[in-house]
Amino acid sequence: MKHRSRALTFISLLVGLALFVYVVKQAGPAEILARVRSLGAGFAFIIAISSLRHVVRALAWLRCMTQEERRVGFFAVVRARLAGDAIGDLTTAGPLIAEPLKVMSLGGQLSLTAGASSLAVENLAYVVSSCVMVMSGTLALLAAFALSESLRVASLMALAAVLIVIIVSVIVVNRRWAVLSSSVGAVTRLINRGQSASQATGRAANWAEMQISRVRGLEDYVFDFYARRPMDFFLVALCEIGFHLAGVAEIYATMHLIGADITLATAFILEAVNRVINIVFAFVPAMVGVDEAGTGLLAQTLGLGTATGVTLAIIRKIRMFFWIGLGLIFLAGNQPQRTQRAQRVSKP
Repeated sequence: MKHRSRALTFISLLVGLALFVYVVKQAGPAEILARVRSLGAGFAFIIAISSLRHVVRALAWLRCMTQEERRVGFFAVVRARLAGDAIGDLTTAGPLIAEPLKVMSLGGQLSLTAGASSLAVENLAYVVSSCVMVMSGTLALLAAFALSESLRVASLMALAAVLIVIIVSVIVVNRRWAVLSSSVGAVTRLINRGQSASQATGRAANWAEMQISRVRGLEDYVFDFYARRPMDFFLVALCEIGFHLAGVAEIYATMHLIGADITLATAFILEAVNRVINIVFAFVPAMVGVDEAGTGLLAQTLGLGTATGVTLAIIRKIRMFFWIGLGLIFLAGNQPQRTQRAQRVSKP
């Protein structure tokens, strides 16, 4: 499985790099390089704005914990988020690796159950807020710009998809439908049916029941949070809104620093489409190539020019690697602590 994952990461990276080279060549390497250089010291300003996104999502996760669990501390949560995102951005597995790693990066400061439950609530809030962001940006794009038939159809399809996700999420949480635990139970029963009686041991059955119970507990935590903690829900929603607004501010500032005069409405549309790229192409390491291609195409549609959009994506990529580097430093710093804990557990 590890070999397959590495092979997929390598292939995705190669395809992304090929697309990156092609897009940059088509847009004009000289103009892109000149625009990136024009950013200069303004890059520090971009880093400062982007740091707000990590701050507000860390605050959101912290707020999803109980009062006692919040003693883990804000900076521990920030470090855990950066460490998890660093690995997630560099692999095809994306969230499948990033989210568990965030919880494990907190170490013994928070139980795995508590960390996973609170992070699940925060991620759900992020997904729904991203869907609202995409829906708003798509409506603005359709209303303000004349799109080609293919882009209009793609926009309408994206609009329908996010609307379905929002409606389904609201219904599931409101009616407390145990979709996840039921799915895990169904898969477990299907696996057990395919095994012989000797293979389906009592130990395996107990392990399966334990996993289903854990998933059900996570679902209950999510349902109870939205039903019984309205103030925390409101604050988490504000944090998620702040995350998206910081993204809009980052694009607005970046574009002006490289000499592109845009409105906040245009920056909002660019950020909304960037959310789509992040979700759809999460399996591409660092979204190499796909971000440049997608942002370049949208910028051309908005009348900004392909080179401007590709430059924006490249600057965003440089900013991403800055945070990836910091996340890897935090991850390396956590390694000795995990080793010491493992040694203490192994001692008789």
